[in-house]
Amino acid sequence: MPNLSIIPARAVMDRELTPTQLRVLCAIGIHTDRLGGNVWASVRTLAAEAGVVERTVQRACEELVTRGYLRVVARPGRTSLYHVILEPGETGDMAVTPDRPVTPPPTQLGHPTPDTAVSPKRPQETTPHNVVVGLVDALRSVYPRRPDELPFPAILKAAGEALKAGATPAQLLRAAQRYAAHCSLNKTEPRYVRSLTRFLTDEAWRAYDVVTVHGRTREEWARSGQDILEFDRLREEAR
Repeated sequence: MPNLSIIPARAVMDRELTPTQLRVLCAIGIHTDRLGGNVWASVRTLAAEAGVVERTVQRACEELVTRGYLRVVARPGRTSLYHVILEPGETGDMAVTPDRPVTPPPTQLGHPTPDTAVSPKRPQETTPHNVVVGLVDALRSVYPRRPDELPFPAILKAAGEALKAGATPAQLLRAAQRYAAHCSLNKTEPRYVRSLTRFLTDEAWRAYDVVTVHGRTREEWARSGQDILEFDRLREEAR
């Protein structure tokens, strides 16, 4: 199980949240990426981790959505997608309850409107600047230290170029975490750690981009005795 749970600090200080609702939010936060998204854990899994029944998870999610801590996109026949709202005002029109189906906007249905059409060859060119900044902050928090790392603007540019080339924030973060684990395991001296900018611009991150589900690889699922077909199903749903 991951060592961290990503939730907004304001939720901890919210006196109107019940302990159960906070536990459910923490359970969801166990599965997020560093930006609070990419969670497709089942209600059953969240209930087990929070120590409550499934219906309690559903009710807690409804309240968390209402209070602006959570965005939930229901997918009929599949697990819902969750996104923990780390900053106020991010909920927009996507805040829905787990039991309410969502009709995707035209761009998700494959019929982009003229004002929002994006070339499929360069899908990452419109990545908001604040998203890239948040990604760089997250990368620097997990990446192994060097004595002479380049300044923030250089890393920001490298991250932006990697996203334009088709990488996702989740991929880059996962690769950085695994590279950090590799350096720790091998006791790599800081002066021999690859710079973060080179890690991104040279696409060295691809060697550490291992597909995981709930923080574990396919091999780790197999070793623990879990159903490999379930791993493959969840991985496909996440794509």
